Amino acid sequence: MDRLGIAKKRTVLRRLTASLCAISIALAGAPAMGEPTASDKETARALMKDGEAKRAKGDHKGAYEAYRAAHAIMNVPTTGLELGREQAELGMLVEARDTLLGVTRLPVIPGESANMPAAREEAQKLADAIEPRIPSLKIVLENLPAGASPKVTVDGIAILAATIGVPRKHNPGAHEVVVVVGSVEKKTTVDLPEGETKEVSIDVAADAGKDKDEPKKDEPPPKDEPPAAPPPAPTRSSLVWIGFGSAAAFGAIGAVTGVLAFSKASAAKDGCDGTRCPPATHDDVESSRTFGTISTIGFALAGAGAVVGFIGLMSSQSEGERPAPTASRGPSVGVFFGATGVGLSGAF
Repeated sequence: MDRLGIAKKRTVLRRLTASLCAISIALAGAPAMGEPTASDKETARALMKDGEAKRAKGDHKGAYEAYRAAHAIMNVPTTGLELGREQAELGMLVEARDTLLGVTRLPVIPGESANMPAAREEAQKLADAIEPRIPSLKIVLENLPAGASPKVTVDGIAILAATIGVPRKHNPGAHEVVVVVGSVEKKTTVDLPEGETKEVSIDVAADAGKDKDEPKKDEPPPKDEPPAAPPPAPTRSSLVWIGFGSAAAFGAIGAVTGVLAFSKASAAKDGCDGTRCPPATHDDVESSRTFGTISTIGFALAGAGAVVGFIGLMSSQSEGERPAPTASRGPSVGVFFGATGVGLSGAF
């Protein structure tokens, strides 16, 4: 090989070496892929302070949100430890234990701060303390048809078919279990206390979901009984109307004729001289006696009518015991005056 060829090869090697050095310098100055930027780190520090302030005020929900965002940025033991603590405070025991165990598996970074190993140890202790507090739920399906593929959800989240019939870990509290087998859907709510295992049996037979109180097809549905009729209003005996009507009428007659008798007696007295009365006063005297007699009879009949009326009140009966009387004007009594005297007219 001549000298010219050797020189060209050396030139190519020098240029290749220079290019590799430039690339190495550029890569060394750039952050590693996935490593938080300075802005990310500053944001995470602010979120950690915010979480501490909210925790001190008892706002565990706000602290959880702050620590969750900080851990999403940094993913280091210190942020994961605080996140796991707040999840446990909120009753999210399953999520808290998963977060804390994840902290213990974070790799050791060369040059990391001294509080990172301490955070891993604390996370392991908390995870061990939370484990016995997590309750379990065992779902048992009864009358499951052969070859059926049930779909089971707990709080809207589908669970694996392999976990049906075995204790499955859940957070403490109320949970809604929904089982769907073909066209049959069953729902139930289960309350899980901390540290306990509960078993819930769900009958998935096709007729299990029918309402037991539903009337049979061959029986008409029960009808509502009509409301009881109010007791009939009591009716009055006809003796009441006759008696008190007569008493009123005869009382009026007695009063009118009494006034007339008094008037005639006064006229006759004015025409008499002492104990002697001229013939001109004889009609007034006779009329006074007649009206007085009628008045006395009228008051007597009025008293008798009142007695009849009281007897009618005592013998009154309800409408249900005696047919109601047909509509009529009822008994009536009238008084008329004629040229020869006074008379009564009426209908009973």
